[in-house]
Amino acid sequence: MKNLKKITALIMALIMVFALCACSDDDDAKGKVEPGTVETGAPSAEPEKTLELGTLSGGKYANDYFGFGCELDDQWTYADEDQLLSMIQATADLIDDENFKDDILDADMFYDMMAVYYDGVTSMNVVVQNIGAAYGALLDEETMVDETIKVLPDQLAAASMDVQSCEHVTVEFAGADHDGILTHSTVNGGDVYQLQTYVKVGKYVAVVTLSSPLEDNLDPMLGFFYAV
Repeated sequence: MKNLKKITALIMALIMVFALCACSDDDDAKGKVEPGTVETGAPSAEPEKTLELGTLSGGKYANDYFGFGCELDDQWTYADEDQLLSMIQATADLIDDENFKDDILDADMFYDMMAVYYDGVTSMNVVVQNIGAAYGALLDEETMVDETIKVLPDQLAAASMDVQSCEHVTVEFAGADHDGILTHSTVNGGDVYQLQTYVKVGKYVAVVTLSSPLEDNLDPMLGFFYAV
């Protein structure tokens, strides 16, 4: 169980770091996200698959391995490959605990997608981690979420985030129900609302994080995702 808590703590550290860019106490900077029209489709079957990176084409992101994608309009900007690669180091640089920083740099995880809204404070990202064959067989999304919530406040405090509320929720994501975490934190007096959705396939888990200073933005952002 100790190793499980370490795994979930590392996931949370990664998915929160980009949200620090979305913290603002200036209400005028908080853009309201407008719902979009996205494709719909049936989820594919789940034979044994090899992990593949997500792809970008125009305003569309898709990850066939996890079976979901999203479509964003020109008010959103996707991070490029170099920016995605740099986020691991950027995460470590935000952490005060040297041992925890080393764990992040050594972990088998990566950013698969990041996108920022035109307001500069609303964002989304997808982090993928290899949780190993043993944990992949034993752990389900519910267990990962429950264990993550236990360590979440301390890990966010290490990145100067103060958790106001944190709850285990069921998220209707890309046509299927998944376990997730709804969090309200503050940074320098500014609100950060985040919805994390856990999508587990085999020994890998993708954590999709939607982050905004406005809680009302989360549902429209969730609607951008669809099954592939």
